[in-house]
Amino acid sequence: MKKIAKKRQSRPDIPMASTSDIAFLLIIFFMVSTVFRRELGLQIAVPEAEATERIIKRRNVSSIWMDKEGRTTINDNLVNPGIVTSVMSEWIIDNPDMVVMMRADRDAAYGYVTDVLEALKAARALKVTFATDFPREEGG
Repeated sequence: MKKIAKKRQSRPDIPMASTSDIAFLLIIFFMVSTVFRRELGLQIAVPEAEATERIIKRRNVSSIWMDKEGRTTINDNLVNPGIVTSVMSEWIIDNPDMVVMMRADRDAAYGYVTDVLEALKAARALKVTFATDFPREEGG
């Protein structure tokens, strides 16, 4: 009697050479399609300045927005000016190098602005800058 030889099953090879190409394409796709959320803030018109300085580092910056009615937001969260001290003091404890950028409307009552500045002083947030609009000259 003749013995029947068993057929060997061949395992299919999966080419791995293109996986790095696929990974890079996915990385590029997500880099291109990702949208970073920007602070919306309140609708304000900042005052103009004769001279200004740009803040280069944005990592240690917290924004306070104030419109002409006195509504105040801290990093897009509507807050009562009375709790600015407690919110900012927690953040200053976590990050003592934080700079507070105040974006106040040019028509805001100065009393509202000083109330927030006093709250920042009580929170030990002593590095405060004011956002202004710098008119650029055309040409040249």
